[in-house]
Amino acid sequence: MKNLLKKCYRLLNNEKLVFAIFILYYIGRTGGNTSFVTQWPATDKGFQVLRMLGFFFFGIETVKLAIGYLKEKHTAMQMLLMLGFVLLLGALGMNFIIQGAYTFLTDIMMAFVMSHIALKKTISVRMIVLFATCMIVPLLSNFGLLENLITTRGDTMRYALGFDYTTRISGIYGFATLYYCYLRKFKLTWRDIFMMVFSSLLIDFLTDTRTYFFLELGFGVIAILVKLHVVQKFKKAYLVIESLFVNLFPIATIATLFITVAYGQGGIFIKLDEILTHRLAQVYADLVNYGIHPFGVSFAQYGNGGAHEAITSVFGSNYIDSGFLQLLIVRGLIPFALIVLFTAIALQQFYKHHMHQELFVALIITLLSTFSGGLMSNESVLFIFMFYGLRLLYTSSSRKEILHEN
Repeated sequence: MKNLLKKCYRLLNNEKLVFAIFILYYIGRTGGNTSFVTQWPATDKGFQVLRMLGFFFFGIETVKLAIGYLKEKHTAMQMLLMLGFVLLLGALGMNFIIQGAYTFLTDIMMAFVMSHIALKKTISVRMIVLFATCMIVPLLSNFGLLENLITTRGDTMRYALGFDYTTRISGIYGFATLYYCYLRKFKLTWRDIFMMVFSSLLIDFLTDTRTYFFLELGFGVIAILVKLHVVQKFKKAYLVIESLFVNLFPIATIATLFITVAYGQGGIFIKLDEILTHRLAQVYADLVNYGIHPFGVSFAQYGNGGAHEAITSVFGSNYIDSGFLQLLIVRGLIPFALIVLFTAIALQQFYKHHMHQELFVALIITLLSTFSGGLMSNESVLFIFMFYGLRLLYTSSSRKEILHEN
């Protein structure tokens, strides 16, 4: 019996198993955002099983790691962080009771577990999964196995390419290219640059999602500057931006809320809303209708899926198109405050250890979080960064390992 338990323990500590469960969990999460669930309703049960598998596995791993931390000696700061982590899990547990949804709690536990694996290896696996998703789902749609749902923006036809909404594939491809550029340090070939921008242009042409097209166009410009060896001329300017980002990150989250609330005052914010394709009006209505609660609020979101077209044509959309405000409204004030605090501390640690590439990724995800899903997307690694940065505060051998691995 003891030998069996030891074998099970070694299996659970296997890095490959962690990645395998992550991939299955991501399939469960993303599968629910495809036309599988509308065209083949029975598949939804399978996706639910995969999500539950992730919940239980990463829950067990989180408990195991937490017990390991408790066995070590800690400073007062480290003890406060551990207490904050317990409070975060407790608050998300309350959110789970209110909403009956456990996916965000799973996302946080998964991020905690995966922050104990070499960062570049974790992001490399995620990047491969995202690129594979961008190919497989549209391919199934092209073969007629998945419905190509269509929505409209004015007179423009927008194609979902097998997903439940047009922005899904552009977001997945956007994060995949971000991670690819990060891993390659923007040292791309001319072919890489062409394929990245051309693929993004093609996705934009079919889905009419301009945000990620301009993002990837920006990546292309940076890659060209690196290739022409002129990027160093902008180093001082970027370091200033990086310093401002690290020190003003909490203000960015609050500013998103302030600008949304200010929409109710009209004036220039009405013009800004038109530029942002009426995102401010939409999220402002959510703030008024659902408010801000300590542990979040439960309500049906619609307007971000082709299956909702009949509803949105009558009632409009109530989708919260801002990662920061999704976190605040849906998950609650307490999780929002703790995650912003933890992320701010983690960014300071990245800055202290001169982790410029990681800070660039965090900056991009933060910008996306102001007017799109951003950090709340299935594809985001910001929560992994958060826990990774917090781990840098520890002086044990594990801290030395992660610094060496990076």
